[in-house]
Amino acid sequence: MGKTETWRKGIEKFPKAMGDFEVDPKNISLLVVDMQNYDAHPDYGIGKNLKSANPEVADYYLPRLKVVVSNCTKLLHFFRKNKMRIFYAAFGAAMPDGSDMLPLRKMMMHQVPAFTTEDFEYQILDDLKPYPGELVVDKSTRCAFIGTSLDHKMRMMGIDTLAVVGAVTEACVASSARGAADLGYKVILVNDAAAGFSEEDHNHTMRNFAIFFGKVMDTEELIAAISEKL
Repeated sequence: MGKTETWRKGIEKFPKAMGDFEVDPKNISLLVVDMQNYDAHPDYGIGKNLKSANPEVADYYLPRLKVVVSNCTKLLHFFRKNKMRIFYAAFGAAMPDGSDMLPLRKMMMHQVPAFTTEDFEYQILDDLKPYPGELVVDKSTRCAFIGTSLDHKMRMMGIDTLAVVGAVTEACVASSARGAADLGYKVILVNDAAAGFSEEDHNHTMRNFAIFFGKVMDTEELIAAISEKL
């Protein structure tokens, strides 16, 4: 069993709660979650803080981000080449004082200040910048579908299947993927295009998603499945 497949260990012991589905390139979109300077750049935000406050987590998370950026790049190229929809979700405060953030988040402003949609930390990584026609949805919650117009826009475009990638696996990526599944979308969580703070947390997230919410696939596996239908 390869390293990227360790999330499957023991999964056969649990009854799968969701039906299977085929991938249809006509109504699938890629959702890139929070691949921003704040949480996906090694020298800013989370990366910078982890290196000083929690080096052990940094030693796993930062190399993992390099793998994830590479696989996100592959998927972006593939979706663009085949004219499939791409959406981005980006976390940040719309108000300069962070007053539009969640109440419990605002309680921690003195320790972890909020960044806004105008700040450098909010911007998508240079390597993954959206192209014209690729919608970026601003969010102040973990889930990309809460308090945003993302669901409406996807439905108006005929999207019913999502491939979800990004950071952090066990936080905004999982929240967005699960939220989409609960809204009735067919959701694929892309295992090797998501970065968690630990391998254990990442694998638990993948395993639980595959049991209760949808599919888990690797980048090349997803590309191959879509390519068969093009």
